[in-house]
Amino acid sequence: MGKTSRKDKPKEISLSLFERLSRRGIDFVEIKKIVSLNLPHAALFFERHFGSHTARKVVRQIERWRRLLKDDFILSAEQKGEIQKMLAGIEMFAWNALIEASFPKLGPWRLSQRFLPTAQDTEPRFINPDLQILAVHERTGEKRTAIIPGGRDSVSSWGTVWRSAFAELGLLELVLKHRAPKRLVSARRPHAWPVFTMAVVPRLYDFLTPFYRKRGHVWSEKENVLKRHAFFSNDLLDDMRAILQMEHPDIFAQMTRNQLKARIQNHVRRVRENIKSAR
Repeated sequence: MGKTSRKDKPKEISLSLFERLSRRGIDFVEIKKIVSLNLPHAALFFERHFGSHTARKVVRQIERWRRLLKDDFILSAEQKGEIQKMLAGIEMFAWNALIEASFPKLGPWRLSQRFLPTAQDTEPRFINPDLQILAVHERTGEKRTAIIPGGRDSVSSWGTVWRSAFAELGLLELVLKHRAPKRLVSARRPHAWPVFTMAVVPRLYDFLTPFYRKRGHVWSEKENVLKRHAFFSNDLLDDMRAILQMEHPDIFAQMTRNQLKARIQNHVRRVRENIKSAR
């Protein structure tokens, strides 16, 4: 990673990032959704720890380990207990990724979930509520439901209760079916991971750019000055970089303005190519 040159560093501005955004009429809640809240966190976490191994593959490997432990006579009960705890934690990560990938659409089914109230006074109350899963077939309209118990007394593991729920819905095979998901991370530097280059940075740019409209100049071959909106104003690039560094400091700490601009240029080029091919 090259060092950030003085030219790359955002110019000193007396206004804070939030003040600058507010003055342009930008709602930071929408930015937060784009760069943080709407990320596939479970899948991203899973890929960072298990690489190219799929959640389905990890779940099946856990099943093999449990069968092995059940028949084992070498390990002590305490050692088996520790391994079981470790497997339960890994299983939770894998099932979180599978659940995330299954909502809101799993094959021909539309999935949604809602908490069921545990008491009803003037307002519904939710104290350790059950979670209802609703599956609706997009062609036939058939509806199926299953319940994830929410009580404190439940001793079932995270994977077990969700496996049971999907089995009750008749969708377990679909959940565990081998799919080749688009990779979110790669062997490249974190800020070059597909989740950021193909999703976060393009969406952030598309959202922010209307608030940074600025006239630019284009010289034709005859050196006649043409007017258009500038695609990459320094104010836009600096604020985008500040947002990304604030929300993901471990990933974007060393990203330069030129590196960010290159990501945006790739996005703009792809959009233009898609428009041309659609004509």
